[in-house]
Amino acid sequence: MVFDRVSMEIIRRFQWPNGEDYSYINRPSIYHIAKELGVHPFVVKTRLAELFQSGAVRGVKFYADDNFMPWKRYFILLKKCKGLQKIMLDNFQKLPFVERVIFGTVYIPHSIPSYSTVIEEVDLLSISVIALGNNDFKSKMEIIDSILKGVLDDAEIMEHHNRPGGILNSKDMSIVNEIVYQDPLKISINKIAKKLEIPSRTLRRRIEHLLEEGVIYEEVSLDTGKARGVLITSVIMRGDFNIWLPRILKLRFLSDKLMLYKNFTRFSLFIFYTESFSIIDELTSKMKDIDASAIVTYRNGSYNNPYICYPGIKK
Repeated sequence: MVFDRVSMEIIRRFQWPNGEDYSYINRPSIYHIAKELGVHPFVVKTRLAELFQSGAVRGVKFYADDNFMPWKRYFILLKKCKGLQKIMLDNFQKLPFVERVIFGTVYIPHSIPSYSTVIEEVDLLSISVIALGNNDFKSKMEIIDSILKGVLDDAEIMEHHNRPGGILNSKDMSIVNEIVYQDPLKISINKIAKKLEIPSRTLRRRIEHLLEEGVIYEEVSLDTGKARGVLITSVIMRGDFNIWLPRILKLRFLSDKLMLYKNFTRFSLFIFYTESFSIIDELTSKMKDIDASAIVTYRNGSYNNPYICYPGIKK
């Protein structure tokens, strides 16, 4: 698979939520992207196909913000969890309350006198769980623990941060009910409008409003291990990405390599394109200047559970 500037810019078109626009209805316009990048449309078409076929871009999915839902989203964080990723994937069908698994490797450079830099690698695994509340979450934890055989004793549990929201009315909930199981790149507004008996123009406006309010949002799912010849590096920082993004964009080295960014409970995640470990070293130095507590990771990716079942939302 070729991973070059065009591939990187295509991934940037999937910067959801809070991208420059909410044009989620159609596939990215190949001709529009080609014109912006100054390349032939065939190049863009080829790169886009390669990104999906290789699995580097695993897919794009709609999510619902739990501040507006009758349920909550919890995150189980595990370190030194080699082998657990496969166990979770093999048991997805038994875990319809697990939304997705996010995995990666923490990159920790250590400077030792009289030696070159030593790199420590620590596996990370995050399990996103949907539950109706703390008691329901505890019961789901027991199920996961029985499958993972007691490793949750050392887990860190985080609940999605609360923002002013409010449970949706029945009309908007019925729209979300349809949207969260749709493929954002193949969604048909007309079909949903017909099913819900809502005029297409009205439905389109309601969906745009839900996107703008952050009730629903889209995310691209990456498997960066498939992007051969390049390391995709992520930086985890405490707090909302709006705190850090302006400072990152001020530095040309960082802004040129930034592909995606998003909030992840109490933390924000920035994903960069890096060519080598020496580039990661430089990126680490610059990010540490911005926030000394920033955590640099690479080999990150995520798997969505195809058997997810949201409480109150039917497939």
